[in-house]
Amino acid sequence: MKRYIFLLLISVIWGSQFYFAEKVLDKVNPITLATIRSTIGAITLAVVSVFMKNPTYKKERQRSNRTYILYVSIALLEAVIPFFLVAWGQQRVSSSIASILIGTTPIWTILIVSVVFRRKLSLYQTTGVVLGFIGIVFVFLPSLGDNLFSNGIAGFVALLIAGISYAGALVLMEYLPPEETVVSMRNVLYIASIMLIAITFIIENPTFATLSIEDIIDLLILGVFQTGIVYWFYNILIHIEGAVFASFSNYFIPLVGVFLGSLFLNEDVSLYMIIGLFIIIFSILISRQTKT
Repeated sequence: MKRYIFLLLISVIWGSQFYFAEKVLDKVNPITLATIRSTIGAITLAVVSVFMKNPTYKKERQRSNRTYILYVSIALLEAVIPFFLVAWGQQRVSSSIASILIGTTPIWTILIVSVVFRRKLSLYQTTGVVLGFIGIVFVFLPSLGDNLFSNGIAGFVALLIAGISYAGALVLMEYLPPEETVVSMRNVLYIASIMLIAITFIIENPTFATLSIEDIIDLLILGVFQTGIVYWFYNILIHIEGAVFASFSNYFIPLVGVFLGSLFLNEDVSLYMIIGLFIIIFSILISRQTKT
């Protein structure tokens, strides 16, 4: 029962991030938003780690170069690249579409495992990948008729790349050392924050004078819960049940995102989006089947 509670909790937290991001993106630039998320998330996990028993603390200096390379790689793939792409993409598409496209992460995970580790795809996995792309096409269709090179298409592509980036990070997280989960994700977010802060001041000129109290609360929610806490929970679930089971949370992210976008942001949900959503969910379910 514990694993299902974690799975549902992670799905709701991650699925709702698109709603909160949509509310602040007109006042905060994409890279700045990514920096705020990762920095607040890192601080949150640093505070949590202080109050937790960490038997591996004394071993931190003994970590190999391979471990630190993993931290940097995961920071890039899990935070730096997708945080920016999701925020940038959401300036061009609705939060509903964003959640659907990020929900394709398990499809990309299967492809990465197949290409990188030379694992042969089963018939179920191949069928799932094909159906997943068909679902993506259905999500694209309304915009394809308007202008193939519009900002909307650019947003779609950015979000798909973010999904691929998340998938790469998921694969790498399986190789993290068996230590306190909060420490691993704290270190990842530390590294991501340092990189993003530097990039922010080079590319953007962040100002926060126009932020209201409500905006600040939304940013805190994005940083504390939808970055720090959810990454901690996600890593816990990976250690308990493995990366495959943990990736099931992506099944529900589109449902949460579309529901919140339609209910609170008055976003239009077209028939194409609904069809695409269910094809994508079905494709992921099919890809997880095994021979009996």
